[in-house]
Amino acid sequence: MVMKNRKAPEEPGKQGTDPEGSEAPTDSLSGNDAEVLEAQPIGDGEAIDVPGEEEGCDRPSVEEELRQELQKTSDRYLRLAADFDNFRKRQVKERQDIVAFANESLVLDILPVLDNLERALTASGVSREMSGGMAGVVKGIELTMRMFQQTLTRNGVERILAVGQKFDPHRHEAIAQVPADGVEPETITEEAEAGYTLSGRVIRPAKVKVARPPAPAPREETEKAKEETDA
Repeated sequence: MVMKNRKAPEEPGKQGTDPEGSEAPTDSLSGNDAEVLEAQPIGDGEAIDVPGEEEGCDRPSVEEELRQELQKTSDRYLRLAADFDNFRKRQVKERQDIVAFANESLVLDILPVLDNLERALTASGVSREMSGGMAGVVKGIELTMRMFQQTLTRNGVERILAVGQKFDPHRHEAIAQVPADGVEPETITEEAEAGYTLSGRVIRPAKVKVARPPAPAPREETEKAKEETDA
């Protein structure tokens, strides 16, 4: 039986060699080599990360980003406008206060003069009955004091009501508590020095005397009055 000789498989390193043993150049890649090249990353050794459809769904659209930015800008503008309006109102109020209370120092210097005129007029009330020559002096004092009061009133100065009023710590200054029959406690019974306001603000409180609550009766008198009542 005649057996044919099978051709031995060529080794990978000797494939395409010429009869003399030198390697012949290959013009094409095998299938395995092509797969290896396709699996290699492109660039500096890092694979390109292409966002998929799932990652793109979580990112807001351009219209939504513009809408949010417009809302933020609108909020900043509204806050800035409100701050500017408050600043403008404060400036107007400060200018009004400067105009209204510009004469406060001058008024405080004039008030003691008016107080002395009132004291002189009060003192002349007794001496006027004793001497007829004081009538002209008293009349002059009255005219001068009236002119002072009218001038102060034109400039926004008003006198604080005191006697007979309920004590107000914001407008009155208590210098003493006195017993007073038939008067409710905390009622002003006497004015020691007049108080004044300028444009509605107190520049000098009135110094007054206030009625105090009646003192409780001694225990012996209370018991005696009770016995008399029972009898």
